[in-house]
Formats: sequence, structure tokens, C-alpha cells
Amino acid sequence: MYWIVAIFALTTATLVSAQPRILTLEECVRMAWGQQPQVAMAERSWRLSEERVKSIRANLFPQVSAGYQFRRYLSTRIAFQLGIPQTVQEAVEFKETSLTVSQLLFDTFQTPLQIRQAKAQANAASFAYERTRADIALQVAQQYLEVLRARALVRLQERVLERARRLLEAAEAGYKAGTAAKLDVLRAQVQVRNTEVDLLAARNQERLAMLTLRNLMGVSDDFAFDIAEPAEETDTPPDLTEFLAIALRNRPEIREAEWQRESTSIAKQLARINTLPVVSLSGSYNRYPSTTRVTDKEWALNLIISYPLFDGGRVQAELAQAKLQEEQAELNLKRTLDNIRLQVQQAYTNWQNARERFSAAQESVKEASETARLTEEAYKAGAASLLDVINAQLALAQAETQEIQARYDLLRATYALRHAIGEINRYFAQRTRK
Repeated sequence: MYWIVAIFALTTATLVSAQPRILTLEECVRMAWGQQPQVAMAERSWRLSEERVKSIRANLFPQVSAGYQFRRYLSTRIAFQLGIPQTVQEAVEFKETSLTVSQLLFDTFQTPLQIRQAKAQANAASFAYERTRADIALQVAQQYLEVLRARALVRLQERVLERARRLLEAAEAGYKAGTAAKLDVLRAQVQVRNTEVDLLAARNQERLAMLTLRNLMGVSDDFAFDIAEPAEETDTPPDLTEFLAIALRNRPEIREAEWQRESTSIAKQLARINTLPVVSLSGSYNRYPSTTRVTDKEWALNLIISYPLFDGGRVQAELAQAKLQEEQAELNLKRTLDNIRLQVQQAYTNWQNARERFSAAQESVKEASETARLTEEAYKAGAASLLDVINAQLALAQAETQEIQARYDLLRATYALRHAIGEINRYFAQRTRK
């Protein structure tokens, strides 16, 4: 008895584990953030720039080092014995242990400016990372909805095929009863075959859409999962003016471009310093616990003033290059602002259009469904031809297809609008925590 229970439990567990995991849109986005190479590369770039800040900042701290030297060599000299010169070789060893402390005191503000520039580049990299996450979130959301749309079209084609087969059965029954012509049966058969082809194409589109989603998420081929319909949202969004203001506050591309402009401005300051006399002041202290030197400790204060008398125009060319790069960064910021305004306007317009099309498509489906039902009843009563029924069913299928397209276009437009105003990362982060 016990082994029967054990086998039943094992079989049940196997069946449960074989079922694919159902993922929500939020879970798919979170997996893409964690596994997409594009996100990982942006995150590494950010971390690399942070480490560069630490590397440059280290120049402001005392530099302490310890060393040990050992040299052994032969010393050759000429010695005279009884007035006769002779070559004498002696083995000489040099051993020394040292401890050095050095400190940069002043370098014409170059190091502080380099730190500021590195921080600006790190901040730009952090917003580039946020931009990458937002782009991936939008791509996953769009593709997630594309899979659901393809799946809905498959279900629609299955219903269309069922209606076509039902019509074929009615045509065959009418032909046997003598109330329908053989041509009606042939037309109904052609309609069934055409619908079967459409169903195969719809299923293939669903498979391709799922493959693209898996690629965007960065999951392995052996990870089995399925997706669910997202929750309906009925919030009324603000107007276009408020959306534009939100986008200008939130979009990471703007912050990234601003920090890039700051970095080029600092680079121009550094290039201008090189056109002037550069003063460098540093101090050092050396201690030799064991040495053959005369002294066992020494200190030094180094003052260096340098000025390029002639360098072939290199310094002036670098300054001109830095000025042009700053102008490029300023123009890039302006272009980014213009593009974001356009993206928000386009996303808002698309969202409004999708909402209107979805409402109109719902009404069209109701009317086409009623028309198809009445036409089919009229055909059974002999008051309509088979061609009328086929046309009514085709009109219904077209209306249902448009309704599905409009529904998912509205959802896609909603997420595109969230991306355009810079809210998509926060949206998915909040829903993931829930």
C-alpha cells in the first residue's frame, strides 16, 4: 500500500514539475535586467568609470612604498706593487632597505579637475545604464504583448476554422436534402482549407514571437516558461503638457547628455592649463633602515615649473579640440531634448489613436457578429446564399482581427508612453517589489 502511495506522489510531482512556469510581464522584465548581456555591459561600464574616479583620487593621498635592493658586481682597479701595475678585481655587494613617503602638494589644479571629469563621466555612465535598462524593459514589454497578440490571433483562427467547418456541414446537409448546390459545398471546402492555412501561419508567428521574447530576456533554451495576460489598468493619464514636463525631469538620456557636457567642459579647462606655465610641488621622505649610504634618511621638496616653448602647435590644437568637443556635447544635449519632446508627442498621439481604434473595433465586432449570425440563419432558411455567409464570416474575422490588433496596440502604446516620459524603470521596479 505504501509503495502505491509513493509512486502516486512521485508521478504527481513529476507532472507538476513538467508544467512550464507562468511568468508575468514584471518577472520577464526583471529576468531580462539580470541576464541580458546589453544590461550587463552597461553596468560594467558604469563600475569601470567609478573605479577610474578612485584611481585618480588616490593621487591626492600620501604614497607609501617599501623597497629592497641587492646588487653584486665586480669592481676592477689598477694597483701598483713594486712599481708594477696589476689589475685587481673585487666582489662588491650593495644592500638597502627603504621606506618612502611622498605627497603631491600642488599641480596647478590638474588632479582636482581630473577627479571632477572622472566623476562626470561616471555619472554619465550611470544614466547610460538606466537608459539601457529602460530600453530593454520597453523591448521586453513590447515583445511580451506581441506574443499575446499572436496567441490571440491563433485562438481567433481556431474559432474561424470552427465556423467554416460548421458552414461546410450545413452546406453538405443542404446538398443531401436537395436545397443547396454542389458549388456551395465546394466553396465551403475551399473556405475551410484557406482557414487551416491561416491557422498554421498564425501558430508559426506565435512560435517566432516567443523565440524573440526568450532572446530579449536572455534565458537559456532549456528554461520552460509561459506568460499570462497583464492586468488591466484604467488610470486616466495626464495631458501632453504634463507628460512633456515629466519626461524632461525623468529621462536618463538628458542627465547623461548633461554630464557628458560637464566632462567636455572640464577637459577644456585642463587643455587651457597646459597652455600656461604649469607648477608642480611635491614632497618626499625616505628612510633607509639598512643601507651602505652615508645617511639613513632624507627628505626633499620638489618644485617644478614647466612651460612649452615650442611643441609644433600640439597644445593649441588640443585646446581647439577640447572646445569643439564641448560644442558637440552642447549640440548633442539640444538634439536629445528635441528627440525626447518628439518621442513624447508621438507616443501620446499613438496612445490616443490606439484607444480610439480599440473602442471603434469593439463596436465593429458586435455589429459583424450579429450580421454573421443573421446571415447564417437566413442561409439555413434558404433566404441567403452561401457566398453571403462566407462574406459575413470574413467580415467578422476581419473585425475580430482589428479588435485584437487594437487591444494590443493600446497596451504597447501605454508602455511606449511610459518609456517616453522616463517612468518605465520605476513602474516595473515598484510592481516587482509588490
